[in-house]
Amino acid sequence: MKRRNGYSCGAAALFVIVALAVLLAGKQNIVQADPGCTVSTIAGAYGFALNGLVSGSFKGQPQRIGAFFPLAAAGTFSFDGHGNAFRSFTLSFGGQIFPGSSDSGPYTVKSDCTASATFSDGTWNMVIVGHGKEIKAINATPGVLVEGVLTRQSEPRDKD
Repeated sequence: MKRRNGYSCGAAALFVIVALAVLLAGKQNIVQADPGCTVSTIAGAYGFALNGLVSGSFKGQPQRIGAFFPLAAAGTFSFDGHGNAFRSFTLSFGGQIFPGSSDSGPYTVKSDCTASATFSDGTWNMVIVGHGKEIKAINATPGVLVEGVLTRQSEPRDKD
């Protein structure tokens, strides 16, 4: 059996390491940090459907399910990219229909893509998903158990 020279084994190993390094360097994917969200992330129109339960008289304590009325709504949310939100919707509250309801209010967006909006029915806490393709929302008002999803209808015409 022939004994190999230590130098030739070391040179071969060095060659393999250098070759792998060159190959891998050419295949590197550049990963960039997500820039986060701003008020303009959700600029545009969203269609939504919400449902839940609303208390007849909430006194700050948990209530039995029989003390709540069913609520459902469908319509549009629009965000102007500058902190102003608008809603237009049809509401079913306890089985009574209220078509053509609308209101507006301010909204804020944090860099972690959580958001909130304040309307006549209270504060909505939201999570922006897929760079604004969807928004998951829940009404954060005591006595209101309403949640839903907003789905982007269109891109904003002007983000300025």
